[in-house]
Amino acid sequence: MTKLLYLVLSGEDAPQRFDLAINTAMNLSDNKRVDELKILFLGPSESFAAKATGNRAEIIKKLADRKVIDSACVNFAKNMGIEENLKLLGINEEPFGQRISALLSEGYSVITF
Repeated sequence: MTKLLYLVLSGEDAPQRFDLAINTAMNLSDNKRVDELKILFLGPSESFAAKATGNRAEIIKKLADRKVIDSACVNFAKNMGIEENLKLLGINEEPFGQRISALLSEGYSVITF
């Protein structure tokens, strides 16, 4: 069983990397190329996702609806005041340490963007 975790850190500093993460996740999800796929947003990627518009926002919403997006770090979201923006996109907020620990113990392989 193939379990893949995308850890997305890039945001405004590297929008191409952010887009690469969400676009390849959509492709993997559409084509069922892996058994399980999860995305964790942390730091700058949360802020960038919270400001997403247009096609980028549509992809994020689809991935959230499909439960591909696991969560964004609740503490960073609170500190940046972006909790509501993330919720509007359908992104859950959870403690990052707990989520990454749980996913790693479940056997997910990590790719970082």
